[in-house]
Amino acid sequence: MNEYEELQRWLDEQADNYIPTEEFLREHGLTMKSASEQADTFREKFFTLLRKYEILTDNISVIVAELDGLIYKNQNEDLLFLYTAMATEKGLLFGEPEDEEQKVLYWLEQSENSRKFSEAVRNENIYKKRLESLKEFSETPDSDETDTEEQVLLYHMSLEHDFLYKGRKSKFFMENVGELVRKVNAIPVLKVIKPYVYSAVLSRKHNLMINRKNYSPNLANVFERTDYRIKTDNGKNFDTYQSYLELYDQLRQSYLDESDIDFSDYCFSHLSNLSEWYYENCEPNEEIPMTLELMAERYTTTVTIKNIEYIPKKQPVLEIAYRNILLNKTEWLDMIHDVQNGADISDYCERLYKMADGAKLCKDRKTALNYAELYLICFMEDINRRIMMDGYKNFL
Repeated sequence: MNEYEELQRWLDEQADNYIPTEEFLREHGLTMKSASEQADTFREKFFTLLRKYEILTDNISVIVAELDGLIYKNQNEDLLFLYTAMATEKGLLFGEPEDEEQKVLYWLEQSENSRKFSEAVRNENIYKKRLESLKEFSETPDSDETDTEEQVLLYHMSLEHDFLYKGRKSKFFMENVGELVRKVNAIPVLKVIKPYVYSAVLSRKHNLMINRKNYSPNLANVFERTDYRIKTDNGKNFDTYQSYLELYDQLRQSYLDESDIDFSDYCFSHLSNLSEWYYENCEPNEEIPMTLELMAERYTTTVTIKNIEYIPKKQPVLEIAYRNILLNKTEWLDMIHDVQNGADISDYCERLYKMADGAKLCKDRKTALNYAELYLICFMEDINRRIMMDGYKNFL
């Protein structure tokens, strides 16, 4: 699947329910013309800000290096926009969209990712301090009343999920759900993040919630991190993790209008490794919250430094040889600096070819040198991506 098809797929509500681009735009109050104009505005803002900060080049490696140097020394909204736009670039800024529709598709994805990324960077320190303070909240509820309507709704919602379904036969589950509702509603700092608190208690303490009479959960415990075994599937745990995530997503939607969803998401993503598991193993649904680190990893793309006109056929022996040489990255970082200053990469291709003894590994010198160029460019792109992935840390 090529990049254009991936972007089209992103606009599908479901895999079997494709929404044409123009219909999608109409649903969001846009026309193709207005969306195209906003795409142009986004792009123009990016290059205007580059000029403002005297980054006067079209060399992508230079832009990455100079931008990284700027945000290391100073942090402001201009530089945050430049950083997140550069990190999430997929073709709008440096590519050549085939037509207006492709340009709009590039913009739709990039502008949304850039917005989410910027917002997460702004909120990181605020939410981090807020989460730390929650660990010291008073767990003395100031009310003995239970919202019975919410109790019934949460009870039935819980039974929709496999790991809680057995609660339908429990004599205690409904009563314990009521106690959970009572305690959360009576503590203001928890009431605003119900999706997280309810999901944490029901996921972590479901056996006690179902089987113990008069169980009253210790709500302070939900602010201690729980790490699940996410690297090995024992035939059951992955299905359980999926069910935990489905519960949180359902709670999130149910309490969308009355909760601080952004902070609830922050708690969910930072107090377990379920988000990490999800984005490694499931079809992505961007509504599942991510840590800022995971967001940087997912959103940051490899911006193409140079279009290679000739892609050589697979050369497994050369590939291994070149890769092994480039593992000594320190030696090749000088190349990136030189290329940023206008040096011709061909000299480095020749150097890599000789170091790998390319003449013995490939009869066709031109093919071996083209392969060296491909590997060196991929190496530089990987370095650029790593710089951009870590760039958000300068804003914290």
